[in-house]
Amino acid sequence: MFIELKNHKAHIFNHNEFDDSKQSIILIPGAGMDHRMGKLFNFSNLINKYNILSIDLPGHGYTSGPVEANICEYSLFCNEALEELKIDNPFIVGHSMGGLVALDLSKINKNTNPILMNTSYPLLVGEILLEYAKGNLDQAAEFLTKYGVRELPDVEIKSAGFGVQGSGFYGRSKGVIKSPYGTKVVESDPEREIKLYPLKKIFNQTHKEILSKDLKACSTYKVNIDEINNIEKFKFIFGEKDKLARFNDESELIQKIDISKNVKIIEGCGHFPYFEMPDKLALNLEEIIN
Repeated sequence: MFIELKNHKAHIFNHNEFDDSKQSIILIPGAGMDHRMGKLFNFSNLINKYNILSIDLPGHGYTSGPVEANICEYSLFCNEALEELKIDNPFIVGHSMGGLVALDLSKINKNTNPILMNTSYPLLVGEILLEYAKGNLDQAAEFLTKYGVRELPDVEIKSAGFGVQGSGFYGRSKGVIKSPYGTKVVESDPEREIKLYPLKKIFNQTHKEILSKDLKACSTYKVNIDEINNIEKFKFIFGEKDKLARFNDESELIQKIDISKNVKIIEGCGHFPYFEMPDKLALNLEEIIN
């Protein structure tokens, strides 16, 4: 659905029919991603009990631009959307950068229940990734999946070669695959490339600089932890093998909560649990939310 906000025509994806008598679960995607992330989740045990919505941030997915590229501006946008939809006391599930948005949102909206997934604070981004992300979404996505994906899900591969998911979209030139989003080399492991396609395609946006701007927003975001509302109620989900946003029990944010009750770590999982281990993530989310 689309809603008119002050500066944006916002797109909110309904995973089920909205019922204002039910509590809502709001998904906020990570850097450079959009509502399509939510389609990789397993909500089978929650979808009959809750409204489930995925937000497209400004300039992402079907929400109009410009790209705010600022965590505080993103949280203001999300709060405006919640007010317009008259959603009170939602669970806010933020992945990676989306977790920072959920964190900041709690400063201005006391009635949210943040669940930060694969989010560390501060969320520092390496210079190599920032450089890769400049104008080449394919290269940046390759970097993120190389270091972020630990376990590939089981999918049926119908061809030994690359391109079963829309081969006309790509062109080859001397071993390099070119697309409207940049360049990449996949000859070394075409089967892995095919398996990663459902995740990588979510990074494809209308503006090549979106991921770069979002990653910089993550690196520059600072918050006074004492300004966070109900921080002791925050919930966290981490991937044990996540190299992009590691669990750190010495983090200023983590030290404010009861780790034994508020932190879940998915064994063997990397940075994208909804892609790598959706069933295990579903069990953790269900336990937290119910």
